Amino acid sequence: MSDVQKELSQGVDPMTCLPQTEGANGSELGMKNSILESYHLGEASTANLVDPAAFLPANNDRLVGSVNVVEKLLFEVGIFIEAEVSMIQKHQKKISFWEERIEKNRAHILQNEQQMRQNSTDAIYDKKNRNYWYGRAEEVETDYAHAEVADRLQDWAWLIKKYGLKNADGTEINAGSACVEELCNGEIKNLSAEYRGTGDKYENARKDKETDNSRLVKENAKLHNSNDVLQGYTSSTYTNEIEPLQDGILLFKELSAKLKVLGQNSQATYGEMRIWAEHFLNDFVKTNSRVPQAVVTQFRILTSIPLPPEYC
Repeated sequence: MSDVQKELSQGVDPMTCLPQTEGANGSELGMKNSILESYHLGEASTANLVDPAAFLPANNDRLVGSVNVVEKLLFEVGIFIEAEVSMIQKHQKKISFWEERIEKNRAHILQNEQQMRQNSTDAIYDKKNRNYWYGRAEEVETDYAHAEVADRLQDWAWLIKKYGLKNADGTEINAGSACVEELCNGEIKNLSAEYRGTGDKYENARKDKETDNSRLVKENAKLHNSNDVLQGYTSSTYTNEIEPLQDGILLFKELSAKLKVLGQNSQATYGEMRIWAEHFLNDFVKTNSRVPQAVVTQFRILTSIPLPPEYC
């Protein structure tokens, strides 16, 4: 352990141990010389090794000694990995909720599409039934027109028999009656209206099914739009939240593997860890640029890489 480290570990301000010289320039020069002397031969000065607001062990300090720093770092790495995993799980819960809604929307869309197909099939039959009953009404009216133009007993009898035309009391209309035209006209109008009314029911049913299909199309469009938004949330969360956290976990796992190797060597030093960490971090960030800055900063803290003042 360097002299500065010993002083700090004992709770002593290392600056109080520096020699004092008269004058501002002399004081500053004395401070610089003292700092240089406090490091082992070949070490860089504090100003180059670490920001003045932070304190780092010397490069040739050992990782395993009276205190097993490797074990301590492995423990801290494990805590950070657990924290990153916990954050991923929180995002996964949101994604699971969105995916559940997407599946429900899809099921609803399929149900609506099935209903639309059924409506379309039923509408075809409604249209056929409508045409049939409208055709019946037209046929009745045409037959009456022919009987009226002919105005013969045989034609009135044919019309009466064909459609079962009756008097108000339920008896069959007499083809030879003087008012046969008037009686047949009233019954034919009633019968035609009945047929047209039946046709109208089928036409209204067809329109209702078309209206329902329009409603279902609109509802499915909303469900599709909702799914597009939810899928956007899911994709964005994976890309912007989960994958960067996964990169952070990978970074910590690589550090954990390296620490285990260093822990097997009693001569391993902070310098060895720093050299590996700086090169590895440099390459890692190039290929995993989305890794959170906080993770990179924590990696640097754990591996004793100097940090800018704002991160100290």
